[in-house]
Amino acid sequence: MPMAVLMMLTSGLAPRLAARVGARTTMAAGVALGGTGLALMALFVSVGGGYLSVLPGMLAMGLGMGLAMTPSTEAITAALPRERQGVASALNDVTREFGTALGVALLGALLSAGYRGAVDGRLDGIPEGAADTAREGVAHAVEAAGGAGPHRQALLDAAQRSFVDGWQQAMWAGVAVMAALLLLVLLRGPKSPVPGVPGPGAPAPAPAQVVRAGTTAPPTDRPALPDRAADRPGSAPGSSPSRPTR
Repeated sequence: MPMAVLMMLTSGLAPRLAARVGARTTMAAGVALGGTGLALMALFVSVGGGYLSVLPGMLAMGLGMGLAMTPSTEAITAALPRERQGVASALNDVTREFGTALGVALLGALLSAGYRGAVDGRLDGIPEGAADTAREGVAHAVEAAGGAGPHRQALLDAAQRSFVDGWQQAMWAGVAVMAALLLLVLLRGPKSPVPGVPGPGAPAPAPAQVVRAGTTAPPTDRPALPDRAADRPGSAPGSSPSRPTR
């Protein structure tokens, strides 16, 4: 919940910050904060700390995601002309959902692999049946601890410590991904628009009209000048002025 609240607050602040310092700088700051949050969750997580041990990292991630998401969405939509804004919006939604699902799957797989690799060395003295169940995952280890008798607490400690090891492995992998993303944003991120130069989505200016010699210029919006000859005495409307006789 605190992570979502900070994400909403910073997503509203991001456009104003991008207007001041540029979209690339804002996105880079958001990615850096997100990577810092993952690093904090890897460093401070502990068996006894519970949720509070990962809270600072989650808050930093909320700040970073809020700063990075809004400028990245604007960069995607600005890359296409106005008549294709629907395509840009759909592309933004698809990439966000796909990236979220892929990230959760990869981090979950790393966490599970880290848990299984760590729990094997901590099951010495645990009954074989309970140990085999505990290797499947931390939830299975908690269930197996109920029937482990005097080994219940040892099995729970082994599962919890192994889960923390797997968690740290997954978080450090996330830090590596965020570092690569930060480098990409710094090198290829969107640049701030130059005043007076239309962006990619702006309509093209109308071509200038060139009048060649011997041709009639196109009509303009200027009002027609009154015919002063018609105001002279002795001249009929539409006739040329008469010359004085000697």
